[in-house]
Amino acid sequence: MIKNVFLLAALSLCLFQSCDNDDNEPVPGYVSAETKAAFDEKYPAAKDVEWETRNDYLIVDFKQDKVEKEAWFDNSGTWYMTETDIPFAQLPDAVKTAFQQGEYSTWKVDDVDMIERRDVETVYVIETEQGNSEVDLYYSPDGILVKTVLDAGRPEEITDFFADYSGYFAQVRSQENRNILDKIDAYVKEHYPSARILDIDREKGVTEVEILDGTVCRELLFDDGGAWMQTKTELRITALPDAVMAAIKASQYATYRIDDADFIETLTGEWYLVELESGKQEVKLRIDATGKIL
Repeated sequence: MIKNVFLLAALSLCLFQSCDNDDNEPVPGYVSAETKAAFDEKYPAAKDVEWETRNDYLIVDFKQDKVEKEAWFDNSGTWYMTETDIPFAQLPDAVKTAFQQGEYSTWKVDDVDMIERRDVETVYVIETEQGNSEVDLYYSPDGILVKTVLDAGRPEEITDFFADYSGYFAQVRSQENRNILDKIDAYVKEHYPSARILDIDREKGVTEVEILDGTVCRELLFDDGGAWMQTKTELRITALPDAVMAAIKASQYATYRIDDADFIETLTGEWYLVELESGKQEVKLRIDATGKIL
């Protein structure tokens, strides 16, 4: 579930010329025959095709059925991701309903994208704005809001979300990293068999995997060998145990507002992580299930 030969010797452009897309630009010599073939197989009706390189990846902008798309490949022909610009009306009904019932429903919808990625869940991104503020909302196909990025300020070519996921691209190329990701995959299947993987990022030897377990978002951390380290589960404030709420009310932060709450599981223990704020003052409390502040 979780699954470069780059800059090959330049070949004659005519070898890569598309037979059925006569209106396209000639394929650059840096695009391998494998990548060209993989693209043609995946998007046989592509029009207005334009290629470019970005780091170690080949990015192809094109239109299919009059819809603008951008796809990512490596030069061995492996597809990783496709971004599709879609109108709001073409969103799944569940996503439209969730947005219209959400807190940003009155904001202007500036752009809508469908992001399909290798090995992970498709997400829909609704970019909204109000005045000088921007918010990107990420939804699963069934309308669950899985990520909110405030004041996103997207670069023209690639969002932070794309950049994070491209970090994962590099990890799947070596067999050693494949083995680690396979080990992580096995853990997720065993402990969360119905979960869908939303995002994978590997940095400084730690792999972070975001999953959607039913309607619950969880963030799992694994060490450089693929062994589980921690699970963080997002909680509604109303889901906090009575003992935890009582501990907060009995503390010096009783008048603070609860801003966020997570349940943390590690090899050495479990606790609730509660973020509170009062004006510009912020504090995080670790509280166990008995109400003890750690």
